[in-house]
Amino acid sequence: MTAAIDCGRDPVGAAMWLARAFTAGRRLCVWAPGAPDHAHHVAVEFVHPVVAGTRPLAATVAESEVEADISADARLVIGANAGAADLFISSDQTDTAIVLSYHLLWELVQVALEHPGLVGSAASAGGDSTGFLYPFLDAAEEDEASLRESLRVSAGAKVQESEALARESLESNRATLVESGAAICRAVGAGGRVLTMGNGGSATDAARLARVLRFRDIPAESLSADYAVATALANDLGAERIFSRQLDAFARPGDVLVGCSTSGASRNLLAAFDQAATMGLATVGISGYGGGSFTGQASVHHNLVVQSMSVHRIQEAQAALMTSLCERAAGLQGAGEQTVERAR
Repeated sequence: MTAAIDCGRDPVGAAMWLARAFTAGRRLCVWAPGAPDHAHHVAVEFVHPVVAGTRPLAATVAESEVEADISADARLVIGANAGAADLFISSDQTDTAIVLSYHLLWELVQVALEHPGLVGSAASAGGDSTGFLYPFLDAAEEDEASLRESLRVSAGAKVQESEALARESLESNRATLVESGAAICRAVGAGGRVLTMGNGGSATDAARLARVLRFRDIPAESLSADYAVATALANDLGAERIFSRQLDAFARPGDVLVGCSTSGASRNLLAAFDQAATMGLATVGISGYGGGSFTGQASVHHNLVVQSMSVHRIQEAQAALMTSLCERAAGLQGAGEQTVERAR
């Protein structure tokens, strides 16, 4: 086996290798030791693409190193040790950088699959043109070097766009981050906890937020994490009740509910915010698309907004906001009650 390809250092090489694996009928297995939310985010990106016209691709999540070694044709490890992986993303970096790495992997794979002559298939890979992602690419099937260079340049531009959006989002949401961190700190100081929620990729973001908060000794649980509960409620009550019904069971006055959404328009999140407010919970919305419906909903007390229309760039900026929120909440918790009151 050859050495694993670092998706962060060589995103084009990783994407071309994976596109050839998919074209050959192989599936991707993702293992993220200690951070299963990242693995689930990768899987949902490939199985249920957020961009219309792109093709679903087989990706699964490994629950252990043994499963990752034996259950997949192609292996992606998100962690410090690549082990027997084909591809890896180092966990020795920020969550924002990790999310950016697997978003770029997905974007570049989709483009590579539009060049079947270069990824090992004489037949069309299917799907609509990816010109909306990389508009200057043509369909030439003979010049792999040119394709790789075009992808490299475009990937670099996307990295710059992502980093700039993260900086802008942190600056524009500075006051709300302080207020939201203080709300979490007050709740925890009074014996409350943080409940998080989201759909699809945002469900994995909500799970990651809960994980990072727990790592910082802040009690937190994700309402999106239990597939049995989520599917039971969706089947019996409808998807709109997935989160509000769980609030009936788990929430207590004084808790904090955080909802993650790229659009800010998910009906089940909006319904849960309304219920949470009537139950005496503080609420925090994390949304893109300028805030969406979150901005006009009185039951969303604190709204962290990313000003972008790109789902992937939104989620990357949201990762930066979540990291800052966790740091502020933990910092205020350690600083004491007077500091929290000054942050109000």
